Amino acid sequence: MNLGTRDFHLLTVLANELHFGRAADALGMRQPQLSTRLAQIERAVGVELFVRRPKVSLTPAGRMIVDAGRRALTDFETAVEQARLVERGQIGAIVTAIGSSVMLTNIPQSIQRFREQYPDVGITLRDMHSRQQWEALGAGQIDVAITREIGVGKSLKSEIIGRQRFVVLMPSNHPLAKRKKIALEELKDESFVLFQPVIAPGLHHQINALCIRAGFSPKIVQEAEEWYTVLGFVRAGFGITITLDMPGAPVLADVASCPLEGMDTHSPIFLCWDEDRRSASRDLFLDWLRKDAQAADKKPGGAKARAK
Repeated sequence: MNLGTRDFHLLTVLANELHFGRAADALGMRQPQLSTRLAQIERAVGVELFVRRPKVSLTPAGRMIVDAGRRALTDFETAVEQARLVERGQIGAIVTAIGSSVMLTNIPQSIQRFREQYPDVGITLRDMHSRQQWEALGAGQIDVAITREIGVGKSLKSEIIGRQRFVVLMPSNHPLAKRKKIALEELKDESFVLFQPVIAPGLHHQINALCIRAGFSPKIVQEAEEWYTVLGFVRAGFGITITLDMPGAPVLADVASCPLEGMDTHSPIFLCWDEDRRSASRDLFLDWLRKDAQAADKKPGGAKARAK
């Protein structure tokens, strides 16, 4: 006969009480049942575990078995608790891709708070362009994408978790540099510096669409792969650029930033995942980001207020 957790529990309770009546009460059974079961256990292990008279006590062999039982029960209870944490997603690992422009929003702070709340969930962050994120998500290389691009995939889901407004960057000596806001149609004769479309095609298309709705197609004189290269071209006077408002980004002293007018001059940030790949930790993380974003929206100056 193999001893189970109920047997170890019985032996532990009797060892603690050293009294058959009290132990039976604690176990919710009658004393004869306890005595019968103990005898069965002793026959199974082949040694006497308890001395019955003149008073109940553990034999040396019984002490060894009970100590082992206590360790087994502790290990089992620990395993059960660990399993519950895994089921709730509080133990696990998540690979998340995030774009560099999103790093300058409040989302990284939200991720850090999640790490502090759930230290047993490992989060690996990967810096990826938007197009790379969607490809990695479809290939199962990442669990979550925080991106500006959404693609096509049968089981790939996305939702908007935030928005960033567009601003115009220009040399500080530009005639429009002192303005508090700029209407897009005022930029129709300007030369533009933009990032290459392959980096983030959706965002590039959105910038072009904003200009077209304002009645012109942007005259792009220079393209670049990296943000600091674009900024350098603007600083050098090659042209202006439309980009996302990134409050934490260093802006050169001789480059001015001005918001665009209009309700639609904001770019969404998408939270994306593959619903066919089950992960309790990922779902916990997604829910955390949603709630944090909703809480931020309700604060004065939050996303909803900024969009007005």
